[in-house]
Amino acid sequence: MTAESPKSSRGLLVLLEGLDRAGKTTQCQLLYEKLAKELGADRVRVQKVPDRSTQIGQAINAYLVSKTHLPDEAIHLLFSANRWELRQSILSSLSAGQTVILDRYVPSGVAYSLAKGIPGMSLEWCLAPDRGLPQPDVTIFLDVDPDNAKLQTARADFGRERYEVSEFQAKVRECFKIILGDGANPGALRMGNVVTIDACQELDIVASSIWDAMKDLDIADKKVEFIQ
Repeated sequence: MTAESPKSSRGLLVLLEGLDRAGKTTQCQLLYEKLAKELGADRVRVQKVPDRSTQIGQAINAYLVSKTHLPDEAIHLLFSANRWELRQSILSSLSAGQTVILDRYVPSGVAYSLAKGIPGMSLEWCLAPDRGLPQPDVTIFLDVDPDNAKLQTARADFGRERYEVSEFQAKVRECFKIILGDGANPGALRMGNVVTIDACQELDIVASSIWDAMKDLDIADKKVEFIQ
């Protein structure tokens, strides 16, 4: 994947997923820097999801920091609505040849809601609002054990947001396996090429593994697919 010999006229849609404090944002930045060198800074961007700058995103942020309370069904739909706010921007970037790196996306929305175990919020119910959104070309799941001390001490403010509880994160991890697959079993949701990486390794090893997972992807003449 080089600026001189692009493998596609459209951009690549790359998703980094994982539990809270798994290192997604750090790895998104490292990947951005590498791609910016390869392709040019104007050919790649990072999109955090949720986007907390929109009105919907601000409502989500207030919920996450426990300033407001909403029914579980309502917050699930707000998260989905926030992703729909980003749909056209993502598609426009891809069409312009810009690679988009997503820091969380649909799998997080589904996994965190499913982990609550709310009656009526089945896997299918959680998936339904996101059908029609762009499907990543590659999804990289940064896997960590939520009981790992390294994860909990990665930032001094772990636990500040309502989902940052080890017991809940363990449930979310199991839901991610249902959604994305666990190697032996396919996931419930098509998310392009899915690669799981042990995120408890050193930063440079994780970054190298991410690059290996996507550097040879050939999407020449391949149209953007959508979540079904």
